[in-house]
Amino acid sequence: MKKSRMIWVAALAVLLMAGCGQNAAPAPQPTAPVEQPSGTNTDPSTAEPTLNKQVVTVYYSDGDLMELQKEEQEITFAEDIEKYKKTLSLLEKPTKAEEHFPLWKDFRYHDITFADGTLTIDADSKNQYNLGSSGEGMALDALKKTFFQFPEVKQIVFLEDGKKVESLMGHVDVSEPLTRDN
Repeated sequence: MKKSRMIWVAALAVLLMAGCGQNAAPAPQPTAPVEQPSGTNTDPSTAEPTLNKQVVTVYYSDGDLMELQKEEQEITFAEDIEKYKKTLSLLEKPTKAEEHFPLWKDFRYHDITFADGTLTIDADSKNQYNLGSSGEGMALDALKKTFFQFPEVKQIVFLEDGKKVESLMGHVDVSEPLTRDN
């Protein structure tokens, strides 16, 4: 009898233990992470930069290297330095290729920087030019007219391979900065 009593007490204890906690709130179920729709980013530090659009006037020569011709083209950029780099690349690519001759075709450079009103173009010394003295003068005029449309650009300085240079093509002195009035 003592044995059966012990079994009943043990069974009752098991039932009581199983019944405990039945009124407690259910444990939360793990949830799957919520996926953001593609292209949506809530982290402002990784947000894409705002793109600016601007119409710029770019200068080329006519087919006879007699006078400058202008074209308006649109550029898109996030930072001002991109604006200058894209504008320089436009000097190589007229949209009216049959009418306009690019004076800066195949122009290679290492870097373009802008600080305190000075646009510095570090040209590659391996550039080959075949424009002669009047063509070089016209190329520099095209460059000046193109970049001085930006009011913040006060002067343009040329370097070659990071060093001061006297002339890009051997005819026109560029040892001093090009300014709006010269």
